[in-house]
Amino acid sequence: MGAYVEPEREKLAAEATAAVVNALDSGTPVGLVARFQELVHRSKHRVRESGTAEDWHAWQRASELYGDDVLGWRHRLRLLLHIDAPFAAELRALLAEFEPPVVEERLGTVHNAVSGGSAGSVVQAGHIGAVTVQAPASSPARPAADGWPRADRLRRLGLGVRPTRRLLGATALPPYVARDCDDELSVLVRQAAHHGGLVIVTGGPLSGKTSTAWAALRASVAGDSRVFVAGGGADLRDLPDQLRGRDATGTHVVWLDDLDAHLEEPGIPGLLAQLTHDRVVVLATMRDEAYDRHRFGHHPAARVLGIARTVEVPAEWSEAELARLAAADDPRLADAVRWRGSLGVTEFLALGPDLWEEWRRARRAGSRLLGHLLVRAAIDLARCGLTRGVTAKLLSQVKDEYGQAAAITSDETFDETFDEALAWATAPRHGVTGLLVPGEWPGTWRPYGSLIADADRSEPPVPDRVWIRAYEGLEPHDAAELDGLVAAFRSALEPRAEGGDAHAMTWLGLLAEHAGDTAAAEDWFRQAADHGSSRAAGRLGHLLATRVAYGEAVPYLTAAADAGETGAAALLGQVHQHLAAHYFRIAEAEGDVSATRRLKGLLRPTGRPGDDALDPHLD
Repeated sequence: MGAYVEPEREKLAAEATAAVVNALDSGTPVGLVARFQELVHRSKHRVRESGTAEDWHAWQRASELYGDDVLGWRHRLRLLLHIDAPFAAELRALLAEFEPPVVEERLGTVHNAVSGGSAGSVVQAGHIGAVTVQAPASSPARPAADGWPRADRLRRLGLGVRPTRRLLGATALPPYVARDCDDELSVLVRQAAHHGGLVIVTGGPLSGKTSTAWAALRASVAGDSRVFVAGGGADLRDLPDQLRGRDATGTHVVWLDDLDAHLEEPGIPGLLAQLTHDRVVVLATMRDEAYDRHRFGHHPAARVLGIARTVEVPAEWSEAELARLAAADDPRLADAVRWRGSLGVTEFLALGPDLWEEWRRARRAGSRLLGHLLVRAAIDLARCGLTRGVTAKLLSQVKDEYGQAAAITSDETFDETFDEALAWATAPRHGVTGLLVPGEWPGTWRPYGSLIADADRSEPPVPDRVWIRAYEGLEPHDAAELDGLVAAFRSALEPRAEGGDAHAMTWLGLLAEHAGDTAAAEDWFRQAADHGSSRAAGRLGHLLATRVAYGEAVPYLTAAADAGETGAAALLGQVHQHLAAHYFRIAEAEGDVSATRRLKGLLRPTGRPGDDALDPHLD
């Protein structure tokens, strides 16, 4: 949002602020304040529902900074007039309803005196003569600068720090973690507080410039120091007037986030030089590329930037900084340690909420549903332990495992192609990262780490079919990943199995069987069968029959066959055939002639009686 505000809107904001303040002071007109609050609430709702993310973030910054402070009303009105087109007409209509009564026009000269306070707008009719505004000698007007917000009441969100995930019972932002440059920056701010000066914190996008500057300010000036926070659209030209007559014993700070947005305005470089000469602290932030562009060459701001003291905040954290991060007691910072990947900590914390919200909202039927499902597949596969990246083919297969959403979304019903969906999911946000990022091998993808952390907290468990798809879809070179996946799946299943979940018991038996642990597989299958799982009964019957425990296998195979489990009936018949042959041989040895005749009926077509090995084709 640009720094320029149209004069008409500026005037409207000033008139509305004056009307509300006068109404609060006088108690009349009665309905103006309530109607005004309702109007602002409606406009804020429009910005949140229909405006851009930048507009909503700007409003949140203004609300965090000023709260219910009357001094901030004019700023917030200017902001709404800029970002919400219908608000201007609604505000004019409201003010028109509550216009002050018309003073009866008289001929002659009108003399007015306002005593014991101050006057905003003085409206006179007829011939305008002398106007006297007289303040009591005992109560001189307070300089505007001495009414700026106190330094100890400034909040990081109000200064432009991007919000992180909101956790139940946690503060809005995680605690600040000290950076290596903090001491140097604090020294520069303290020097500026004594002598005046321009201090600039530079760095890349989302490197933590604003938080670092805030921490230095809090550590370096007294809590009652006054701070002017120049939000978007702020007019800096009246700062000298606001500072005139200020308390010379106090510290006054001008905070300029994204300084380059102001340097393009005529006269601002000279204004900054004047402020520093007048022993005001100017604390600013700039992106590295913006600082270089204005500092070097022939830009009008080059000279004033040349006298500034600068501190650079790198996006990449040092080992010492990471050690302090790991020691911090906040789950969001713990997530940053674990999931940030190759990105910086502040990038992880700042981008996480935006990435999650964009992905979540894309789940609605429409142009991004396929992209949403691909990202969901990647998130769930990562939660299964496949954190190094998976192929696009596996993502496409897994997306079909999401119940009703997948059932209605064949390739023909999506509003985007697979390539378009993948391009959307991988496109960098804020020039930093996409929802999906390249995996460890060429042609593979994985979700950005904050999505995994958020899903672990708010999404239901990974469906069992996704685990199986992952197991079946891994390439031969993924042996290490496979081991990790099996271990993670087992950890997810065991609590459910202990709670009596027959489905979980069955999967634990299958995992043990695939690992070659037959004893553990039989144990899990037996427990699951006793809890009513016909599939487990069939698998247990197969294992028992394989090791020629036919008598034990029969009841389990019978239960599976009666439930319609594929292959159970054929295997049960074969088991009975082996049992029959076994007992006919015993009877034959005892001299039973009928047993000999019946045994011949069980001979194979080759004429050889079947042995005790099961026919593998009946598995």
